[in-house]
Amino acid sequence: MLVSASLGDTIGERFHPAHRVRLTVGALLTGALVVEAGLILWSMPALLDLVGLVDLAEVCRRILGGPTPGGSAGGVAAGACAVWLGGAMVKGWWGVLWTQRKLRIESALTPRDRQEGFDVYVLPSPRRMAYTVGGRSPQIVLTSAVVDQLSPDVVDVILAHERVHAHNRHHRFLALATGLESGFGWLRPVAAAVKSVRVSLERWADEDASLVVPRGRGDVKDALLSACLVGASGATGFGDPEMVSARISGLEGPAPSPFSPGLATLYVAFGCAMVASVVVVGWATQMSILTITHPGQCVV
Repeated sequence: MLVSASLGDTIGERFHPAHRVRLTVGALLTGALVVEAGLILWSMPALLDLVGLVDLAEVCRRILGGPTPGGSAGGVAAGACAVWLGGAMVKGWWGVLWTQRKLRIESALTPRDRQEGFDVYVLPSPRRMAYTVGGRSPQIVLTSAVVDQLSPDVVDVILAHERVHAHNRHHRFLALATGLESGFGWLRPVAAAVKSVRVSLERWADEDASLVVPRGRGDVKDALLSACLVGASGATGFGDPEMVSARISGLEGPAPSPFSPGLATLYVAFGCAMVASVVVVGWATQMSILTITHPGQCVV
């Protein structure tokens, strides 16, 4: 998790933002899994002692290589941290999904249009706003201020951008990133990595939208400069003032490189690291479960 922010910056400069999102979220998830598993394993001897299973606790300590750091107090603290971190991540993840539900337009309201399987709604409001609601039936929501105050060409760019969010289920990445931020956001590299994921989701939509509008990246850049939209908290959207500068800078630079052997190598390396982490955590977890269920087979 500690290297994902700087690594994400490098990936984002060289390759399509989609790769930055996938690799950064993957690295964060792997790190979170390893930390949670480590805390749980650290806490097991102390928790077994607390419930009176002293012999099993001793076997568990031998499997783990000796006394755990901090003794019983350290084990209890590790267990408490594991529960708190897990709860915080679930709370952050669920918060985005709940927000998405609240932003969903009731089916009783007739959509303005239907594009590529996505319902487009226009809400009466003097505030310029555009966002996408994910789920089984994705929705693209604009306000009347967007439709009435902006040119049709700009509205078309906004819709193209939102279609990318809907088609690629960006709300899932947003929910995962927010959950990880809720649990580990107090670590500056994690907070920076999650911020880069949010920016990269918008850059991803910008780059893919540029492929279907007449003047490509120039149209997307002009739309960004003229729209000045407001995003919706907990949803992916066309505009967020804090991200506009980074997005314009990205559009002014060279177009991202397509998939290359270097990127393939990076994916393979990340995949191997993730598999190795899962295998180690799975083995340690299995041994711990075996300690409890079949202690006679765990003599070390």
